[in-house]
Amino acid sequence: MHIIKVVEHKRDAKGVDIQRILALKEYIAKHPEIKIDPFFAFLELCSQKEIFDSEKFYDFKLRIDFFTQIPLRVFRNFKYDFYRDNFIFRRLPELKGNPMKPVNQILKNSYCTLLKIRSLATKGLSKNMAEHNLNILVDWMTTELDIFRGAEYKLGMNIFGGNTEYRKMIGLDSKPTDIKKKLKGTAWDMFHSKFTANSFRLSEILQRPLYPFFLTSDANLFKIFQNFSLEIVKDGGEDFVTSFVMTSDFSFPHFDKSFIEKNNKKLFDLFVERRSLQHVFNEEKVDRMILELEIENSIPDS
Repeated sequence: MHIIKVVEHKRDAKGVDIQRILALKEYIAKHPEIKIDPFFAFLELCSQKEIFDSEKFYDFKLRIDFFTQIPLRVFRNFKYDFYRDNFIFRRLPELKGNPMKPVNQILKNSYCTLLKIRSLATKGLSKNMAEHNLNILVDWMTTELDIFRGAEYKLGMNIFGGNTEYRKMIGLDSKPTDIKKKLKGTAWDMFHSKFTANSFRLSEILQRPLYPFFLTSDANLFKIFQNFSLEIVKDGGEDFVTSFVMTSDFSFPHFDKSFIEKNNKKLFDLFVERRSLQHVFNEEKVDRMILELEIENSIPDS
């Protein structure tokens, strides 16, 4: 969005560190093999409403393309006018089908899990509730959602485990009208983090070598993916869904060592028991669960 603002408003762009954008442009000019392709970011920005905004998608794409193609010396001196210089000689091809379809499964499962974590958190986050809350979350993902969400589990472990700084990731103190936006923002952040962390799988999907990155100023999000002491990976096959479990090696004030060890064993046993299962996404069921959990979380109708 910062690039888009500078392309359109130049020096008058608000809330943007223009020097950082110039530095990025200079770096790209020195390394032409590096391409900017914020496709997933566009998906997030253009799916804020119930219907995907294709016009906004193309509008953003034109500005990013302009940024990458305009000569550095022209961009650096702001001697351009996007509306004057951005010539469109052909109509951009229409998006086929619903561009959100490949990621809806991941985002809806993530959003549903975040709703569940928040619902449990609203019922109490005292130390004597910690083990109970985490056990319910694990059992719910296993028997109801039918897929284990590793990063969301780790977030729940921090929240239930007494690390209060993580509560804002589920909008625990947000106004009712802001809860959905906060939870969906966290689901998208986790999506971006997971996909950029798995460059091998992403390259396999798109059939070209990629070295993706995701920049974030959210320290808590970074910590969720930074360190872990246990990882289980199960390749989902052609649907490119990868399930993994992580337990953090940070400290949890509300969990003692014996519980952590017992919980790790429970997760290993679950993985062994379910290792040959193929997850089948039931969108109708997940949508129904989301609706019920939104009611539990007092989220007003859109």
